[in-house]
Amino acid sequence: TNWNNVRFKPPPNFESDIGWRVELRTIEAQLTAEECTAFSMFSYFVAEMIIKKELNLYIPISKVDENMQRAHKRDAILTEKFWFRKSIDKDSPDEWEEMTIDEIHNGKEGGFVGLFSHVYNFIQEEFGVDIQKEWQRKQQNKEMQVAKIVENMQFFDILRKRAKGELPTIARWMRGFVMKHPKYQKDSIVHPEIASDLITAMLAISDGHKTYHDFSH
Repeated sequence: TNWNNVRFKPPPNFESDIGWRVELRTIEAQLTAEECTAFSMFSYFVAEMIIKKELNLYIPISKVDENMQRAHKRDAILTEKFWFRKSIDKDSPDEWEEMTIDEIHNGKEGGFVGLFSHVYNFIQEEFGVDIQKEWQRKQQNKEMQVAKIVENMQFFDILRKRAKGELPTIARWMRGFVMKHPKYQKDSIVHPEIASDLITAMLAISDGHKTYHDFSH
């Protein structure tokens, strides 16, 4: 297995009813339930789509390692490019190219259509619902009743906006909070008062009393 990204986990013991599992290791716990749900639901649909449509997401392990190195850089989600397949269709040729996270998720003009497009098409095939159109109609009429699966659009929007830089990652938000704190002396030292205020702000966001935007100024 590629320990950096996934782990093939065996059952805990021979008597257990728990089967073999694939653990996604790159996902961190988020501050809000909505963010955690976004990553969980997107991962679920991608996994179901790979299994049922026998999609091919293989790239050389050397390029996976290169991606991991790039991912550790500051603001990599906006500034770096990552190796990804030109096509993930079942019988597509083994070709890959460098793309931004935005291009991988939301598509590239004249190239890869984006993981979200694949997920939207998969959901329409499986459930007979165009969740993009239904969500747009819901936004125009808040009283309108939609299928439960359509509500995933609110979670997908979180990931889509992060990929485009319209919403900050937690790491980027934390750096911004510290940099703007009146006690920060631009010396790379996070004093106890700064750390306390940061934790208080994070708890307020997690509890739903504040949003990231409330601390952006």
